[in-house]
Amino acid sequence: MIYEPAFADQARHLCRLGATDEELAEHFEVCVRTIYRWRNTHEEFAEAVVAGKEHADSRVERALYSRAVGCSVERVKIFKHAGDPDPVYAPYRLHLPPDANAALQWLRVRQPKKWRATEEEKDDPGVIAMFEKAIARVSDPNSPFARSRPAGAPPGNDSAPVPAPVPAPVYVKAHLRAPRHG
Repeated sequence: MIYEPAFADQARHLCRLGATDEELAEHFEVCVRTIYRWRNTHEEFAEAVVAGKEHADSRVERALYSRAVGCSVERVKIFKHAGDPDPVYAPYRLHLPPDANAALQWLRVRQPKKWRATEEEKDDPGVIAMFEKAIARVSDPNSPFARSRPAGAPPGNDSAPVPAPVPAPVYVKAHLRAPRHG
């Protein structure tokens, strides 16, 4: 498809509504590479896409901020009584409380040095590290996870009988077939 100057206004409008480059390509019935090419070769198209996306991003930013600090929205409930021909409209104000996750996301974007995720949160421990921590918790006699000992038994005496594990129940799935009628 050949680029037309009217595409810039269409792209601006679609991007203001939150369209991605892939969705622009679908609208114009071209591949995404063509959208990238148009952005590189036609300045008005590139500016329209950027302006539209900035508008959509600012709307999301305002919505995230509102969700982070809490907000109130006007709503209407509609009631229909059995004998009444007309519905009753009851406006009310719905209060949405602050959302801690939205606030944390907002702060991490606005103040990344102060609110960035720590290395502990980012680091996903491996299987070996998880087992080592679990063994350390169980072997600590003061740990609530340590195996309980009979009263009066010294901490080093682990000769108490260990109950045999109970086997898990086995479930057999029955395969029922409907009789075939030829």
